[in-house]
Amino acid sequence: MCATALLATPMARATPAQDYILYCMGCHGAEAQGVPGKVPPLAGSVALLMASAVGRNYVLRVPGAANSALSDEALAAVLNWLAQRYPPPGGSAPAAAPFTAAEVGSLRHAPLANVKESRREVVRTLAASGLAPPAEY
Repeated sequence: MCATALLATPMARATPAQDYILYCMGCHGAEAQGVPGKVPPLAGSVALLMASAVGRNYVLRVPGAANSALSDEALAAVLNWLAQRYPPPGGSAPAAAPFTAAEVGSLRHAPLANVKESRREVVRTLAASGLAPPAEY
């Protein structure tokens, strides 16, 4: 195949799992477990965060999402993949609409000013509703 034909061939889009490996795994780990006391786990928590407006707002505005090199569409796909791949303990996640590229784009460009305080507030709010993420979150 000549160089012109290669340039004209559309690039294959990475899967959400591949994007996770490339853009998220370095901090959150191979199985999305995070680093205790430093990086919160995504496993078991993304699906819970997706189930409330406050959780959705938070997860799309944390630095890793807000500053990600992923497109809005790819970031939505990674988060939706995480929610399916790593459900909360017990295996059942609350019903939640998947993230859309439009939702990601509308929130991620306003990063959180104080991530730790925002995380505490989200955890308190979710705990009050019965949707608390894992204790290590």
